[in-house]
Amino acid sequence: MNRYLVPKQGWQFLDLAKAYGVGVIVHALSGDAEISDAGAYYEVKTQKELDFSRIPKIQEYLGDDLEEWNYVLATLSKAKVEKLKQEIRKFFSDENNVKKLLSGHLGGKSVTLPQSLELAASKGIRKAVPSSYSEDQVKILQDELYLAVLGAINVSLWKYSKEYWVAVYPLPSNTKIRHIQDIRSKLKDSVKGFHRAGYFATVAYIAAKLVKEEKALSNGGKFSPKIGGLFYGVMMKTGNQPKPFTSGLFPLELLHTIVVSNEDALDMWLKIFEFTSFKKGYEDLALSLAKFIAEPTLDNYYSYARLHLRNELRKEGLKFGVYDADSLLEVLKNVEVS
Repeated sequence: MNRYLVPKQGWQFLDLAKAYGVGVIVHALSGDAEISDAGAYYEVKTQKELDFSRIPKIQEYLGDDLEEWNYVLATLSKAKVEKLKQEIRKFFSDENNVKKLLSGHLGGKSVTLPQSLELAASKGIRKAVPSSYSEDQVKILQDELYLAVLGAINVSLWKYSKEYWVAVYPLPSNTKIRHIQDIRSKLKDSVKGFHRAGYFATVAYIAAKLVKEEKALSNGGKFSPKIGGLFYGVMMKTGNQPKPFTSGLFPLELLHTIVVSNEDALDMWLKIFEFTSFKKGYEDLALSLAKFIAEPTLDNYYSYARLHLRNELRKEGLKFGVYDADSLLEVLKNVEVS
């Protein structure tokens, strides 16, 4: 077995993106790679030997067809993005560069870390925002930047509205790179746009869909979660440049439990998110459900259940159905009582 360790340096998104960058390289060179969170570091491993004659396959993960280039590097000018693309492609076409990265030796000149690549680096909007701003706060090594961009454009999922962009990065849990790519591909097609209830409802919708796709990967066998949680980062559109606004961790524990014990309830939640995504008047319902999924307390359950029931009792509008006794009991088993 070949193992590659990526130490955490305190940057949530950057560290994870670098780990996925290593994962993409190992996957490209071996045809199989698994990534996990080992606490102080991320671990990438493969049962197969690396075939360095497959170096050109890395270019398949750096194509112009990846729209994520423009999101991951959103705080750079178009000219800088195009220049960086060419630099990264050239870098990863060199076998010596790839071997150096896999041995843990990161070098190169000091470069600026784009804030759109580390969405937890900003404290958010705290005063009037200019049409542009300077990114001179954080410097990283050039090799780190190239590795992180490779990972980020291949695993992050982005949705946007007129005011916001939201990015989601899956936290690995003994996760195969090919599974992450399969799930992301399906989510890009099935989660349509930014939920009108806001970024948190958008993340919750993505989370619920993701867990359904995780379940599908089990092919009828015993369910084993592939993703440990979701890092999400939000950018606010401000003049010529977007600016990081907020970030957080969306837990998947409730969804992982419900998809096994009460999948009908999960299907109802997905129906709520899907049908209300672009429908005015249901924002409170969708947001209350998102908060309950993230933090299944009694108060959050009551807030969601009250809005759900009120909606069902209205004479007009969308209807989502009601829980039967067994389904309701399964949901309540997971409610935290303080």
